[in-house]
Amino acid sequence: MSAGALIICFGPLGRLVDAMAAVQRLRQHNTHERLTLLTVPNLAGLAKASSLFDDVSTVELWQNSAALRTLVQALKKRRFGRIYDLERSARTRQLQKAFGMFGPPFAGAARRSKWKLDRVPPHPIDADAALLDVVGLSGHMPSPGPGPEGRWLLRRRAGAPSLEPAFFGLERDFILLNLTRDDEGPRWPNAHFAALGRGIVETGMGCALIGTIADRVYAREVAQIDVRIKDLCARADYYQLAALGAHASVVIGHADGAARLACAAGARTITLHQGHEDANAHAPRGAGAVALVTPSLEALSARSVYDVLGMFKAFERSKVAKR
Repeated sequence: MSAGALIICFGPLGRLVDAMAAVQRLRQHNTHERLTLLTVPNLAGLAKASSLFDDVSTVELWQNSAALRTLVQALKKRRFGRIYDLERSARTRQLQKAFGMFGPPFAGAARRSKWKLDRVPPHPIDADAALLDVVGLSGHMPSPGPGPEGRWLLRRRAGAPSLEPAFFGLERDFILLNLTRDDEGPRWPNAHFAALGRGIVETGMGCALIGTIADRVYAREVAQIDVRIKDLCARADYYQLAALGAHASVVIGHADGAARLACAAGARTITLHQGHEDANAHAPRGAGAVALVTPSLEALSARSVYDVLGMFKAFERSKVAKR
């Protein structure tokens, strides 16, 4: 008897958030199919909380063939009816090959996939949607495809004091600056983040920096420009990031997992991209998502971004509060 379908997505955070759009579509069309996610340990809690998966299995990414064989043997014992490869990486191609001739049928981009995606769209959400079209799910998805619905993030711990902006010392209208970049692409210069932060607090708005532990070095440089800029890098968990984004006037900065998480929860997000190719591959998808595309991030001035914030009325509530 089949154990249902296995979905593979090793992350990072933004990739898992994007993948949830495809899983939500699977849930709508295969309400009785058991769905198991294979992911890395640090994303398991978020995946379980989403209620999209019947089971979540974790694995440390293998570093040698012995570890890969052990994983394949364990997965074979589960007797999955099919495997959705939402990772579509060299690692999952290696995994598919290790199953041999008699493994479960794969849906992915690898050569021996039963349902093969011949042309992989640049954005993961579009690629996932195209893959499900190839599998034969009804309801052909338009391109660009919609992002995931993530308001459940706000309901999981609704009413908890730790989800309120005041928990982080943000007691009035505020804007979040997102410093993290998931990939190795160009960054918006730290000096520009600092100048933007100063411009924000001078309007009377609050300003906070979000990012990972690795971004603390950037955050310190920005926060020292003005004591009113708060450094929240590595201080907020997934639910707090989603709640802060939903409370914020806008989340602006790089298009990483935190931006996708906030966007899925309903936040207005403005992400900065060097060229349309970067935006087409990495911009969050959602009703509140805006991609600001420029030929050069380095040449994009803080004043220009400040003006964009004004165009989207990011400072409006602060003006009302002052009257």
